[in-house]
Amino acid sequence: MKKNFAVIGLGSFGSKLCLQLAEQGANVMAIDSDEERVNRIAEEIPLSYCCDCTKEETLRRLDLGEVDCVVIAIGANIEATILMLVLLKEFGVKRIIVRAEEETTKRVMLRLGADEVIDAWELAVNNLCGRLLNQGITQYFRVTESSSVATLKYSGKEPSRKLSEMDLRMRYHLNVLLIRRNGEDHVPTGDDRFLPGDSVVVFGTNAAIKKMDRQIL
Repeated sequence: MKKNFAVIGLGSFGSKLCLQLAEQGANVMAIDSDEERVNRIAEEIPLSYCCDCTKEETLRRLDLGEVDCVVIAIGANIEATILMLVLLKEFGVKRIIVRAEEETTKRVMLRLGADEVIDAWELAVNNLCGRLLNQGITQYFRVTESSSVATLKYSGKEPSRKLSEMDLRMRYHLNVLLIRRNGEDHVPTGDDRFLPGDSVVVFGTNAAIKKMDRQIL
């Protein structure tokens, strides 16, 4: 079953989030008070609305209580974010994620009932830092202070040994989540091998990811 999302705020972050959710097969509602921003995304996201979500009646008409998650992505306008968050909580929205950058603001949003608060800049910095420090990594996302999910490029010119023979879980404390090959993702088994050009998505400690990057890929 497809999941339903609503994204309020169609700046750079909100727009990209809408498009990536839609590419992954989700139903997405895109909302902004700026008509130009709405028009830019309307072709890719049919459910695009230009309206002011700080107004209770407007927000109620959107019927967001039926979606799986609402992301308030407007960021800088703290007052507007607070108004939307309070109203969405009153409407019984299942899950609300708020974008905020200041630590004080993050704490306020959590106390007001946000299920999760994200910092788009922090996510971008963590991703870039991981890629800069590890040559073979193309994507890097911290999960905790000591562990991350990373996408590494297999640089070998020949197929690797079978994953069961490499035993990455025991030797490196790493879990191979996906192998991306020719634009498609699949969950590997012990009989799979890394092939030239593969991208490998792994989860593990930051130290283990760095070790795998240097010694295997």
